[in-house]
Parts: sequence; C-alpha cells; structure tokens
Amino acid sequence: MKGFSGFNNSPVKQTTDREKKIARNTEFNAHARKTGILPNFKTTEEKEKWYNNKSNVNMLNTKQKEYFKNKK
Repeated sequence: MKGFSGFNNSPVKQTTDREKKIARNTEFNAHARKTGILPNFKTTEEKEKWYNNKSNVNMLNTKQKEYFKNKK
C-alpha cells in the first residue's frame, strides 16, 4: 500500500513544507553566522531592527539562494 511502511502498517510520516523550510533556514543561518553574513544579536530589538531593513532581508535571501544552488 502506498503511504504505509512495512512495519505494523503504520503510516509513513511525511515532512511538511513548513518543516522543510524551517530546516533549510536553520542550516543556512548557521552557515551565515559562521561566514559573517548574519550578525549575532545580543537583544531582540537588535534582531528586529536588522530584519526590518528590507535590504538586509533581500541580501540574506539572495545569499541563501546562492548557497543552496552551489550546494547541489
């Protein structure tokens, strides 16, 4: 049967798109912090201020696309 594993006929848990996106972002954010693209924030206000700047978010998105494109 499709969607069921061979062990106890329990359904195979598929990862959702949201879970995949979170995993991708977590992986890239660790890489971005190591390379200095993403700063280490001391307070929540610093983080909000950095993410509210559209140019920072756009730069981060383009770097993330390049990272996963080159990773393949």
